[in-house]
Amino acid sequence: MDDGHLIFEQQISLPYSYTAGAAQRAALTGLLAGEIVASRGRGHTVVPARPFAPDGTALREMVRLPDEGVLEAVTTAEHLPGAPAFGLIRLPDATTLLFHRLGGGAEALSPGARVRAVWRADRDGSILDIEHFAPA
Repeated sequence: MDDGHLIFEQQISLPYSYTAGAAQRAALTGLLAGEIVASRGRGHTVVPARPFAPDGTALREMVRLPDEGVLEAVTTAEHLPGAPAFGLIRLPDATTLLFHRLGGGAEALSPGARVRAVWRADRDGSILDIEHFAPA
């Protein structure tokens, strides 16, 4: 059935440069060191660190969080090769959830299970320095 919509796919090159601000730099530097850095301010602890909370509150304090937390939700990306599993992870004291890949058996866990970060040996200061979250 033709609904009158035309779908056109095209690859478009959009060259740009991204410069991390202070909060993002703290988060990326923390990942390079094998630490999860959050930003904090007036009732919010946001992970990974960013300058503002979801409600617009400025977050000026940087804090380290444990790399072990509670799995809040799980989903499987059936459309990707290998159907990887991803989870929303609540780290202690965080008011936001961290979305990351699950592995090492965590794919079969249910919400409420404890998980921990598995770090890459060779880190480069990106969120991928956490290889995945595994059962704690």
